[in-house]
Amino acid sequence: MNWAREIASKVIEERPNEDVYAVASGISPSGFIHIGNFREFVTVHFVAHELKKLGKNVRFIHSFDDFDRYRKAPLNIDSSYSNYIGMPLSALPNPFGEGSYAEYFENKFIDEMTNLGIGAEWLSQAKEYKSGRYNEYIKLSLDKRGEIFDILSNFKTQELTEEDKKNYYPISVYCTECGKDFTKVKRYDSETDEIDYTCDCGHSGTLTLNETGNIKLAWKIDWPMRWMVERVIFEPGGKDHSAPNSSYASGSVLVRDIFNFEAPVYAPYNFIGIKGGGDKMSSSTGNVLTITDLLKVYDKYLILWFYAKYSPNTQFDIALDNDVVRYYSEFDRFVKAYYEGTLDEKNKEILSLIDVPEDYLNYPGFNNLATFLPMVSYDVDKLKTLLAKDGIDCESEYFYERLERAKYWVETYGVDYQIKLLEEKNEEYYAKLTDEEKEWLAKTIDIMDKEYANSDDLQTELYAVCKNGILVDAELKNAQKRYFQILYNMLLGLDKGPKLGLFLSAISSDTIKKLLK
Repeated sequence: MNWAREIASKVIEERPNEDVYAVASGISPSGFIHIGNFREFVTVHFVAHELKKLGKNVRFIHSFDDFDRYRKAPLNIDSSYSNYIGMPLSALPNPFGEGSYAEYFENKFIDEMTNLGIGAEWLSQAKEYKSGRYNEYIKLSLDKRGEIFDILSNFKTQELTEEDKKNYYPISVYCTECGKDFTKVKRYDSETDEIDYTCDCGHSGTLTLNETGNIKLAWKIDWPMRWMVERVIFEPGGKDHSAPNSSYASGSVLVRDIFNFEAPVYAPYNFIGIKGGGDKMSSSTGNVLTITDLLKVYDKYLILWFYAKYSPNTQFDIALDNDVVRYYSEFDRFVKAYYEGTLDEKNKEILSLIDVPEDYLNYPGFNNLATFLPMVSYDVDKLKTLLAKDGIDCESEYFYERLERAKYWVETYGVDYQIKLLEEKNEEYYAKLTDEEKEWLAKTIDIMDKEYANSDDLQTELYAVCKNGILVDAELKNAQKRYFQILYNMLLGLDKGPKLGLFLSAISSDTIKKLLK
């Protein structure tokens, strides 16, 4: 049983009588939504997937928390945006064109999810607040602010006073003059619903709850309020929301005692790193890798596979180094075994979350593309001629789609794959060879004068070069290993390289003989 099925089964066990199983995720569009943010969304997607397979009517809600305040200008946003700190994200102008700041990043994320073939019911919390939908719950929270204060106090370590309680209001107010939340609530009248506030900009004002668009519940009250409003029965949260004194812990009490609803089943999710990368990703700092970035290297099924492999609370890294090639090979092998019926149960359960179509088997090997593109100087026609010898269909959409990703990866990240033939003979290396080893090179030159139907036939000939009557398998393997090392050094100046049969097929025999003579 995969982790998503386990969570789905727990949800059904705890809430067996729901007509609609509402599951939710949420992201604040404070900047580019990165692959760490995506973990929350895709965790809910997989659980929803399993709930549906178990026959449940599922509603998947994704909230954009665009009524949150703008906290800091990310590194990839013009520094002048620091002037907007304190305003709701939905009120900022788009730094890249028309529309709002929040809409730009929201639409980008929605487009990315469309490219992954997954989606949700998209909610803008700015629109929800401004519609007046939450007004009665804002009033309820203000009327019960003393009870809320007491509940939250139980999750704090510092001492709080009666004065703190008297001055506590579970809301923030966006000033009607400057639009920012550098405000302080001075009075709330439960009879008239009037709220008096002052702002650091010097403005003082009075609002009523029916004047929507300027009042927002504080996060720790806002989250459980929305659980109740949307009848959410499952939602994950980051590690920072999962500690004993966290937002989820206090929210579980608030939603029961203030909003008369039981907290949803919860799953904490861990951070995601970039293999070879640096600090933790953050939209507000600009240190991000987005799904758009990943789609330049990996196809959508591989991306979903990464997230399906690990339970949400397990930290893992996304590789952009040479492990990219390994992951492609591993995934291709799993998909092939899946459709052949030979895949082990654990990996079969993981793949069942992704719905990989059988035509995925038509993709060419990523390793061949990444290896030989530089060898043929990125000449696609030469590459197709070469790979066709191994029976690879080089005219399909699958070939070109994976070719683009391989080319981008080699040029951007695959430094070790950016190998080229030596321009001059490696004289210094050649001088250190034994007479027998030089004889191996002479035989190789003879081999290159022949024509071969495919690269496997050439590979077989190469394996036979250093037999010379050797009967012991271990000795022969050592000799072959040494022979291949010599060829790589004479041709590339390296101890290892790509599969030699296909590699030598990619290069003119005259060029090879020139470097080996």
